[in-house]
Amino acid sequence: MPPLKFRRELRTFWCVFAFAISGDASLLAVSGPQLRTGLWMKQPIEGGDKAGAFEAQVRANPHLSGVCLHIGWKDIEKEPGHLDFSAIDKTVAVLRRIGMKYELGIKPGIDTPPFVYQQGAKSFDTHVKNPHRPNFGAAVAIPVPWDPKYQENFSRLIARLGQRYSSDPLCVSVVLTCANFMSKEMHLPKTPEWKAMGDYGAKLLGVYKKYTDEWAKAFPKQQVTLHLSQVLDLPLSFFERIIEYGVSKYPERFTIQNCQLTGRREDTGKLSYDLVQEYQDRAHHGFQSVAGFSHGGERMGSIEMAVLNVVHANGEYWELWRGDGINTETTAAIANAWEEAKRLGYDGYKKKLISEGTYRADDRYRPRGRHKSRRAEGPEVNRSQREAPP
Repeated sequence: MPPLKFRRELRTFWCVFAFAISGDASLLAVSGPQLRTGLWMKQPIEGGDKAGAFEAQVRANPHLSGVCLHIGWKDIEKEPGHLDFSAIDKTVAVLRRIGMKYELGIKPGIDTPPFVYQQGAKSFDTHVKNPHRPNFGAAVAIPVPWDPKYQENFSRLIARLGQRYSSDPLCVSVVLTCANFMSKEMHLPKTPEWKAMGDYGAKLLGVYKKYTDEWAKAFPKQQVTLHLSQVLDLPLSFFERIIEYGVSKYPERFTIQNCQLTGRREDTGKLSYDLVQEYQDRAHHGFQSVAGFSHGGERMGSIEMAVLNVVHANGEYWELWRGDGINTETTAAIANAWEEAKRLGYDGYKKKLISEGTYRADDRYRPRGRHKSRRAEGPEVNRSQREAPP
């Protein structure tokens, strides 16, 4: 039996055993209602006169349930303590006119304001190594996640965001950012320099616990969503401890998200997908496409296989890239396939795809600049690494 499957079945046994003793049904099910469901669209928060076009695009698509807003920290705080929320406010105003739910995501990492380093925060210098990034090869820096000066500034930002947006009933989720590289996922630069910083696993665990609490305090009614991805060489137990902490303290709101959803094959065997499978009965969870369907779709794969992966893990919501989200034909096709798959169930829908010849057992995608398709996701590692002791 595969190790992760054994661990999941063992966890289920102990939950059933605990239920038999205590009679507490909450041990066997996700707590609280689903705050996010259906199809969501990623949307960068931009300045200028783009609000009108954005509003028209959202209004024109009846298949969208919400919008995932994201902006870099340096775009709203250029001087310490002087926050400019105008771009966020303008975008949120559009969604309020429509009555559309939204998630708020703030990116630190390479989007950390320069003043943080000028105040003495320690930086980690590296280069962009993802060939899918437009700034591939560029020199960049991120703050060391446990640096006290970085944390002082980022914690102030979170508190101010909560004061401004937590009372909005349309704001239903925030992203648990704190230790990031170029996105809202848990990625950090994969370089050996981290080893010179001591027990970085224990330090990062402390960072995630601290900011799980800070985001949850600033946004007491919203989901706090962790974007899962492999972090350096840390084992599976590192991620489980973060999830266990979040679920134990905020069972109705702590959410985990797989951001590497594909339709190239079944995603089982990838760390973030397997974690969603492991905790699907205890934590709210959803998915984000690894790429778009609208631009040829080779990296993303087929809609049908992606839907199969979502249904296999009982995904509550699905975030689409913006190009797919504003395309009514694409979102209609996804929504229809997802509805059919939920009706048939994982086994029934898989049988349907096999009978139609659309089931994919092998991943034949070859990303540019890399040699093996299994490395296309970047954050995933082999099972022996994931199962290694802390």
